[in-house]
This record gives sequence, structure tokens and C-alpha cells, in this order.
Amino acid sequence: MTSQVAKQAIDRTEKRVHVALPVRITYFDDDAKPRLEMACTYDISSHGARVTGLRCVKEAGEIVVVERGRSKAYCRVVWIGEATSRLHGQVGIQCVEAEKTLWTAELRDMADVYDAIPRDLSLPRANSGNANNRRRYARFAADGVAELLQRGPSINYMDGELKDLSELGCLVTTKSVILPGTDLKLVLRVANYDLSLKGQVRHAALDVGLGVEFREIRKGDRALLQQLIRKLAEKEKPAEPKPTKPKAKWAAMLG
Repeated sequence: MTSQVAKQAIDRTEKRVHVALPVRITYFDDDAKPRLEMACTYDISSHGARVTGLRCVKEAGEIVVVERGRSKAYCRVVWIGEATSRLHGQVGIQCVEAEKTLWTAELRDMADVYDAIPRDLSLPRANSGNANNRRRYARFAADGVAELLQRGPSINYMDGELKDLSELGCLVTTKSVILPGTDLKLVLRVANYDLSLKGQVRHAALDVGLGVEFREIRKGDRALLQQLIRKLAEKEKPAEPKPTKPKAKWAAMLG
């Protein structure tokens, strides 16, 4: 792999760092009048941030203006933390101006921080009443993109498709096989979620895919992963059958 291609591979696994920075947020009220609100970042990346203390936004898709110092950029709200989750009070924003970045100096001077993923020594029993624990191991179908970076004497980069996901691992299909035991850095992009993890290939087959076990997750991403898993779990729940109403003439006869 050439140095230029290697640099592109590193750049594509976007850095996100955990840092609190005060920002000014301009939003637009129901009358399209600009209003100012102060907020603080939870983490930042070159194309967005996670923000706390932002009370003005109501739903994903809203456009706000984010200012820090002399830098200013238009951003879209991509997700809002659920009230019942650890993300409550947090908002994910993404810059809609391709060439803009608000955090050039901060990203240059800081590095990603990863937390180890705690692992239980035993699998949950089938009759266990702890639904949250079972969900950690359960795999749910997921439609997304996986970017894999294999570090070693040379940097190998590979694109793949995410097929299923749990809190402890994922299944990814790729055009070539990576040997079991290989350590990887992964960036998973599912819907509006962007997760960065480190893991190890546990099994690999072209007709099945790569089974990757997560070992570390970027600081702050675990709550995002848990919220995503909850949404995937809800999506797989069978729909409640709707009660059928008798046709009018039968209703009249029965009446």
C-alpha cells in the first residue's frame, strides 16, 4: 500500500475525541427568527460533535449554526438522546458544509481515547430475567457500512457491509477474508450513528463473513451503541395484530 493510500485509510477512520468546549448555538424558532443558546461539547470529530445542554432542538433534521471562537458552521441535528437512556440531554450534530471544521486545533493536539469493553465470564442463562444482560449477547440484524483498518508492518484498509450487531461483536461481509486472530480497528456507520471500536476476528468465511469480537470502544460511544441496539431490538419485535372490525352489513345484522 502506498503512503498516500495509507494516509487516506487513516483519515477515513475519523478521529473523535472526548473534550468539553463551550459553543454558541443559533437556532430558529417557529417564526424563523434566530435565537442564541450556549451549550458544551461532549466529544468532537472533524465533521460534527456531541453536544450537551442544548435545549432548543426538538427533533432530528433541524439546522443550527455552531460557533466557537471565529469559526462558524451550519450543522444538522442527526439524533437526540432518549429520555430513558444514558444519552439523555445529549444531541448529535453533523456539519452540512463539506469543507468546514470547527475543531482543527483541538483534533490536531488530542488523540482518541478508548475504553475496554467489560465482559462477563459466563453467558446468560436462557431463563434469566435480566433482559439488559441478554441483549448484550443477542445479535440483531443491522444494515450499515463497516470500515476496517488492520495495523501491522503495513496498513491494510477494507470496506465491508455490516450484517448484524450486538454489544460484544458484529458480523461483517467483505470481498476478501481476514485471518482469525487479526486485530482490527472498526468504524461502523449505521443510520445516523458513527461508532469506533477495536476488536479481533474470531471466525472468517467468504460465504458468511467476518465475526468480530469487540475489545475496546471509543470513549463515549458505548451509550450510543446501547441506544442503537435498543432500536434494532424494537425493530425486530413482531408487530401487534390489529383487531379486525366486522363489515358494516354484518355489524348491522349482529346489532
